[in-house]
Parts: sequence; C-alpha cells; structure tokens
Amino acid sequence: MKIIDIVVLLSVGLIMFVGGYFVYNMHQRHIDLEHYIIGLETKIHDYEIKQHDDSSTSVINTQTTATQSQLWSRLQRTLQNTVLQLIVTTAEHNVLQPYQVPSPRRESGSAFIISQEGEVITNAHVVNQATMIMAQMPAFGKHQFELDLVGIMPEKDIALLKFKAEDVEKIKATVGKMTYLPLGDSDQVMRSQEILALGYPLGQESLKSTTGVISGRESGMIQMSAAINPGSSGGPSIDMHGYVVGINRAGVVEAQNVGYFIPINDLKIFLKDLRAGGLVRKPYIGVYQSMATEELVKALGNPEPGGTYVVDVLYDSPLKGQLKPGDMIYEVNGLSVDLYGDVTVPWSEDKISTAEYISRLAVGKKVSLVVYRKGQRKQFVCTFNRKKLAPVRMVYPGYEELPYESFGGYVVMPLMLNHLPHLVKTAPGLAKFAEEKMQDKPHLVVTYVLPNSPAYRARLRIQGSVLKKVNGQKVSTLDDLRHALADSGDQITVETTDNVLVALSKDKVLESEPMLAQVFGYKVTPGMKQLLPQQASSIAQQMPLA
Repeated sequence: MKIIDIVVLLSVGLIMFVGGYFVYNMHQRHIDLEHYIIGLETKIHDYEIKQHDDSSTSVINTQTTATQSQLWSRLQRTLQNTVLQLIVTTAEHNVLQPYQVPSPRRESGSAFIISQEGEVITNAHVVNQATMIMAQMPAFGKHQFELDLVGIMPEKDIALLKFKAEDVEKIKATVGKMTYLPLGDSDQVMRSQEILALGYPLGQESLKSTTGVISGRESGMIQMSAAINPGSSGGPSIDMHGYVVGINRAGVVEAQNVGYFIPINDLKIFLKDLRAGGLVRKPYIGVYQSMATEELVKALGNPEPGGTYVVDVLYDSPLKGQLKPGDMIYEVNGLSVDLYGDVTVPWSEDKISTAEYISRLAVGKKVSLVVYRKGQRKQFVCTFNRKKLAPVRMVYPGYEELPYESFGGYVVMPLMLNHLPHLVKTAPGLAKFAEEKMQDKPHLVVTYVLPNSPAYRARLRIQGSVLKKVNGQKVSTLDDLRHALADSGDQITVETTDNVLVALSKDKVLESEPMLAQVFGYKVTPGMKQLLPQQASSIAQQMPLA
C-alpha cells in the first residue's frame, strides 16, 4: 500500500471517530436535557399540588370558622329568652351605725333561667340586700317581672331567684314555653376550649355576647379570654353544645380580655340548699396547714415524699379531737397530698389546693384523711358539716340582725368582720381578727361615737376600740354589757383592751339620752331603758323602745 493510501485511510478514520464522538456527545446532551425537563415538570406538578392543598386547607378553615360563627349565632337566637337583665333596688345597711335607715340604691346585673318552673340563677353580689328584684326578658321588651329571692350564698357568690307562678304562665302563653338553660359539667372544661359569655354589660338593655377561650383555673374560678364588664355579672358562660358551664362573675380592670366565671358544678353542689331557702353558708373543715420540706419530713420521722404540715385545728373543726398540730396529711379521700398541700384531680389540668378540693364537697359527705404522726400512720374520718357560727364572723345584713347597744353616745356592737375595712385604719389592732383562729371568742367594739354626746365631750374618741370592762366587770357580749350597766353608780366607767379608761356621769348620760335618740333616730336600747329613773318614766314611754 502506498503511503498516500495510508494517509487517506487514517484521515477517513479520524473523521469518522470525531464525527462519532460528536454524535454521541449530542445524543448524551439530549438525554440530559430530557431528564432536566422531566425533573422540572415534576417540580411544577408538585408545586401545583401544594397550591391546591393550601387552597383546600384555606377553604376548610374558612368553612370551619363560618360554621363556628353560625353555631354561636344559632345558640344566641335559641337561648336569648333564657338570659335576663336584672334591675335591683337595694337597701345598704350602715354596719357602724345600724340604726340608720338603709341607703337605697339601684343597680343592674344579669341572670339566667335554669328550669321550667322559672328558677333563675345570678351572683349573690347582684342581689345582696335587695328590696326589689325586677327582670326583663328579650321577648317582652321593657316589660318587667318581679322575682322572689329564694336562697343566697354570699361565700360562693351564688343566688337563686324565682318567677312568680302567674308570670310563669304568662310567659308560657306568650312565648310557648319557659325556655331554660341546661346545666353542663364544668369539670370537663379544659384550656383552649371556646366559650360564649352572655349578659347585659354597663346597664345596656339589649343582650350582648362575647366569645373567649378558656385560659385555666384560678382561685376556684375558671379564667377565660372574654372580658366580663359591670352588668354582665350573673350571666351564663355556655359551651358549644348550649350547656351552661359557669356563672359570669368578674373582669379585671387592669387587664385586657380577662374574665372569670364560677364553675357551674359549684352551683350543682349547693342547689338543694339554695332551694331550701334563706342564707346558705359554705361547709367548713377548720384546719390550718403550711407547706413542708423534705428536711421536716425526715425530722418528724415520716415516710417520704411527705405531705402538708398541720399548724392548728380550730375549735369547731369536725376533726377536733382527732387531728393534731404537728400531724402531716398524706391523703384526702384517697388523693395524695404533696408537700405544698396540693392534690391532683381529674377535673383540673393543674394541681389544686386541698382547701379548694374540700370546698367542693357536699354537706354530709365523709372526709377521710391519712396522716402521719411522728412516723405512725393514722386514719381519720369526719362528716363534712356546716361551720358553726363563729362569734366573730361576716354578717349579712338583710338576712341577719345587726344588734347594738347605745349609751352615753357610744354605739357598741358585737365585733364582726364587716367592721374591719371601716375601722382598721384608726384601730390597726383589729386586723388580727381577720385570722380564723382569733374568731372563736366574742368581743364588743365601739363602732361610732355620737357627736355632742357625753362620750364625745370626754374627748377620748375610742371608735374602733374593743371593750374590756364596764363598771369594773368584764364584758364580751351585749348581755354582759347590759348587766354591767345595771350596776352603775354615779359614774359609768369604760375600759378598753388597750387600757384606755373613760368615766361618764350617769346623770348626764341619762339626761342626754332623749335628745340623742331623737336627733340620730335610734331606738332606746335595753341597757339604757333599765337605767331610766322612775321620775323620767313618762319620758321613756314617749320614746321608742328597742
């Protein structure tokens, strides 16, 4: 083969190789391009699916919101005639000058119907010291029905009212039936649950509603993110099924969107007592506790992890004679008590105090305690009863009397907790009576000194002072005081617990009594009546006697 032929063959081979490589390379790039396009199409498809899903979710959320809104709207229309506006006339008593004519006031609040018989629930503070309770129902416009106060429980802030029988029939004839709200189960209320609060805020005559979310429990009440304005107190808080789960009670002025309602189960516990009528007082266990520490548990020789430490057992406690100071409570009705006095219950997402747990027990229920006393396990059982009325206690005017004695210008009353806010600034020693353990013995306190009286002219203004002796005799009750006054000589001496001694002329005291009674409008009290001299009996007959 000639050289030229070889060169030609090599050239042709090179050209074929280069051409083949080029064709191969183009083919490979085409394949890569196809893969890229397929990948891009996949991404576009995925993106379209996501957009569709997001759009669907948005539609679902919108539909859900609309459904909830429609549900609340339907509930309001259905239940509006179950929620009443109350217009209450009250007579506020003066706890320092109980002889004064009560001051009339007019206030408004909310309430709701709980039975076909026309039973109505509201807050105790809405109808406290009420002389007349009128109710307006949306179906009757501004027409007012007069309600009767059946029972009231100020310590739980609950009151039971009732329509008159003829008004129940009138409502049924007009509306078709007495619509009422069924009572739900507040133990099932949990955080983040939505609630509808109904009422008549700020005295407005049309029903208002607001929705909120449950925030949690606090001090025996349930907190929600719906404000409770003045006038809405006593209205219902309703769940999405139309059941009442609470009684609206209070808002917080310093906070936004914070309101509290009384769990409806509190009402259910005491409803029977409220139906029985009159003033209802909460049950009582009478045990002072304090938190313990691991070191204290070991020091007492008790098993770990320990319980809450008993500081004192009050004189009228149903556990008196069983439980002792120094004991450590480990269980209450089978519930474990921790070092801080708290227990875990199924109806609260947070621990609650033993006091809160016990306050929910009905009267007559058994309370079982497991305690350790210096390493020894003991078990006690008591019946949960009402508290015996302590001599120093909160008194509820309008439902309880406000007894007093007036002599020489001193107005003297049995000491009660109502006095403390009014007198503690000038008599700080009274603050100690806020403690339950200081309330087991009676005391007499000077609540007021009448101007231009012998006591006033003595210049020893002992308003807020607790009496120790009168005419040298110890006094702690009005009967003690009257017996001491009966033994008066020419002078009436008054000694207080802070060792202030006052002497008044008996003649001047008796001389001034007709004028003081007339000017200040009080009735001559038994202690003064017995001191009036025989020659003044004609004057005494003209004066009103207590």
